[in-house]
Amino acid sequence: MFELTKDEYDSLRCKNFTLKNGRGQHSKYLPFAFTREGIAMLSGLLRSEIAVQANINIMRAFFQMQEALLIVSNTQLQLEQIRSEVKQLRTEMNDSLADQNDINESTRAQLDAISIALAELQSERSRPAKRRSIGFILPEDNEK
Repeated sequence: MFELTKDEYDSLRCKNFTLKNGRGQHSKYLPFAFTREGIAMLSGLLRSEIAVQANINIMRAFFQMQEALLIVSNTQLQLEQIRSEVKQLRTEMNDSLADQNDINESTRAQLDAISIALAELQSERSRPAKRRSIGFILPEDNEK
C-alpha cells in the first residue's frame, strides 16, 4: 500500500462527481492505493466470502489493466514503426522527385538545343545555294 501524491490524486479526480474545492469541501488527506501484490497479501488476511469475492474481482481488474497496457504499448510500438517507414518513404520520394526534376531540366535543355538546330536548318539563310548535280552535265552548265 502507498500514499498517492497530490498530482496523482488531482489527475484521478473526476470533475463532475467529487467534492468541490474550497475550505471544508474536499478530502484533507491524500488517499492510499494498493499494488497488485498488496491485494494478494490482503486476501490472505480477510476470510469473509465478500472480501474473497472482492479480492478476486480486483485481481481480475489488475490483470485486465495489465493486458490493456500491453496492447497500448504494442500499438504505440507499431505506430512508431509506421511513422519511421512513412518518414523513410517520404525521404525516398523527395529524392526521386528531385532526381526526376534534374533529368527533366537536362532533357529540356537538350530539346531546346535540338529545336534551335532544326530551326537553323530550316531557315532560308542556312540553306546552301542551288548546287550542281553530280554525275552528269546539263547543257546549261556548259554555257556557264
